[in-house]
Amino acid sequence: MVLKQIYIITGGPGFGKTELINELRQSGYLCSGEFARELIDRQQKIGGDWLPWKNPKLFQEEILRLRKDFYDSVPEQTIAFADRGIPDQLAFARYKGFGAPEILKESAEKYRYALQVFITPPWREIFVNDSIRSESYEEAIRIHQSVLETYSGLNYQIIELPLIPVNERLTFILQTILKTNSHEY
Repeated sequence: MVLKQIYIITGGPGFGKTELINELRQSGYLCSGEFARELIDRQQKIGGDWLPWKNPKLFQEEILRLRKDFYDSVPEQTIAFADRGIPDQLAFARYKGFGAPEILKESAEKYRYALQVFITPPWREIFVNDSIRSESYEEAIRIHQSVLETYSGLNYQIIELPLIPVNERLTFILQTILKTNSHEY
């Protein structure tokens, strides 16, 4: 089992993860992309088949590869952030009724992220959907619950972000990490 200082930002779709990741990136932190959204967008533009509703297995495999590549690319002792992690794939598979594919369970155990996982809770005022994020608010809440249960089941510490502006969320995350890291020494 490998453990890196990659902090996951997760939660239901449309609750502010990507805006927060973009703010962290602009602040100079190493951050993953929003792999699923990026792949769906590319595939839709070229009329491809690597889409979760056309070929869920192929889509899952490619997202898993991208997440592992990002994980492996983060140098030791580097604080980085990820817009979702491998456990999110497990949560989505369960939510979609695919159960828990063995490759996802094994990968979620092998690729361990920082213990603290930052969750963007449901927030109707900022929720939006579009051609890629098509879930309703109610569906997003059910996905959010599946994400929470999955990370909790993998023994991560869930830290729910307050419903405050993105710059204040950024400060909250960085202060939490600083506090946690200072207790480890």
